[in-house]
Amino acid sequence: MMNVYMNDVNDDRPQALRKTSQTPFRISKIVRSCVKVLAAALCSGLVFGLAGCSGGVSDVSVSGGTAEATGPYHEAKGGELHIYTWAGYMPDSVIKAFEKDTGITLSVDTFDSNEALEAKLQSTGGEGYDIVMPSDYMVEQLKYEGLLMKFDVNSLPNAKNIKQEFRNPYYDSKMQYSIPYIVSYTGIVYDAKSIPESDAPTSWKDFFHPKASWGKTQLLNDQIEIVNAALRAVGSDQCATKPQDYQNASDLLQSYKSKVGVLSSEGVADRLASGEQKVGMAWSYDAYQAMASNPDLRFVFPSDGANKFVDNVAISRGAKNIDQAKTFINWMLDPQNRTAVEQNAGAGSVLNGGDDLLPEDMRDKNVIVPSADELKHAILEKRCSNKLNDNYTMMFEDFRS
Repeated sequence: MMNVYMNDVNDDRPQALRKTSQTPFRISKIVRSCVKVLAAALCSGLVFGLAGCSGGVSDVSVSGGTAEATGPYHEAKGGELHIYTWAGYMPDSVIKAFEKDTGITLSVDTFDSNEALEAKLQSTGGEGYDIVMPSDYMVEQLKYEGLLMKFDVNSLPNAKNIKQEFRNPYYDSKMQYSIPYIVSYTGIVYDAKSIPESDAPTSWKDFFHPKASWGKTQLLNDQIEIVNAALRAVGSDQCATKPQDYQNASDLLQSYKSKVGVLSSEGVADRLASGEQKVGMAWSYDAYQAMASNPDLRFVFPSDGANKFVDNVAISRGAKNIDQAKTFINWMLDPQNRTAVEQNAGAGSVLNGGDDLLPEDMRDKNVIVPSADELKHAILEKRCSNKLNDNYTMMFEDFRS
């Protein structure tokens, strides 16, 4: 039965429909200390002082429903900071170094999906945490919902360290709400020892037409990744506006369905490293872990488009410790302070000079430091309209049924 896929109807409201799981590098949850309640503002647009646990904030205002902390940068010495982040993004060594350098006490909670982060901020009006770490599209979503605080990244002394390629993202074009933290890619991993060079995949088109030498393949259980890859394999791209592109991609997925060995976003690194699957779709941090265990594995940036996604640091609308939050962000923009984060997460640096600080065995892997040619194939994941996301959902559900 042929499905009817819809044209875009220019509904540009952000849609929180993206990755719902990430590989947990380190599962830990530190119990938060008390957060004092925000004193009620008399009216929208009134500038007011906040009495947070760390001794107060003076540069926060609400204007037209938008929380702002756009005053001058003041480095905090002491106080506390509450962070909500992905597991593995705040290694213990980084927490200790930051606390020693600044005198600020950190408490860290972790989430396992952007939607969990969004739900938490929606339920509290953005209160409870100072720093949050949403992915690219979720920055835009949280901005739309008024759950992030405007603070102007370029006012921070270390903002100059951000690589040029990350300075103008679609989701925060003037860097007024976020900084890049971790960059990752979605590509293809294959076992070069088991698969002849002539059979090696170089594109999503290759991936969805598997060779006999591959056996059953590994596929991420992720709607956006699967549909984007299929669209690219049929000569289109993410957020396609032609219904026929979706039909072509859907037909391709249906023909490919019997070739799937595992449809899962968990245990990817272990399956690829052990040889349970010789070819698979993988996020770059899983690929790095697999390649560290099995040197015969290779990571491919598909020539028809590798998904690129960026996780970010932002200030929650209900943050109480603004100077401490800005101090944390500025500290994290020093590549010397960030190198342990990249090593723990298995990722290259978003900062100038950051890759040079990584161990040589990391820098040697293209999954960490892609070549210039490979980066040409990396396409930043973007937000589709609500109507186009309906096409994504239809395709994904048909494929899984």
